[in-house]
Amino acid sequence: MQRILSLSEAEKLLRECKKGGYRARTRLYKLYAPSLLSICMRYSHDKAEAEDVLHEAFIKIYTKIDQASEATFEAWMKQIVRNEALQFIRKRVSENKQYERFEQDSISDYNSEEDVSFKQVPAKIILELIQNLPDGYRLIFNLYVFEENTHKEISEILNISEGTSKSQYARAKKKLQKQIIDFKNKQNT
Repeated sequence: MQRILSLSEAEKLLRECKKGGYRARTRLYKLYAPSLLSICMRYSHDKAEAEDVLHEAFIKIYTKIDQASEATFEAWMKQIVRNEALQFIRKRVSENKQYERFEQDSISDYNSEEDVSFKQVPAKIILELIQNLPDGYRLIFNLYVFEENTHKEISEILNISEGTSKSQYARAKKKLQKQIIDFKNKQNT
């Protein structure tokens, strides 16, 4: 996340937020909500779900604001958003009383060694394709690609084996590659 405020501006805003200032908290939301929402969108099925996650994350940010420091303020908020997204997915999965079913689908014979170009695929479409991945695939894909966690770290975060993390990432990548190819084929017809 790019720094939105200078260190001195962030320090002043954080001080005001810690005092409980309504205007400061409103400004904090207006400044950071768009970039934090983009993180939520990667983990969610749709914008409404992402907005729910963001709302819950901001409640945590406001209630735990005393733990924040100026130097790491933006990274701290990003971590809260990521954790809230993970918690949201875990809750949904447990409500369904089963862990994400990782299906073997029609892409099993697709050659994953082939690189697929994202050229001529709008960022909005790529985000939609990621959102359409099954929860488990999307979760591991995001943790590995965007959060840059290792498979070992992912296995610890999700309490799964490292091999499961690797295989689910490979399947997510395969499915995403197939969706990109399908999208490009539709564009060319």
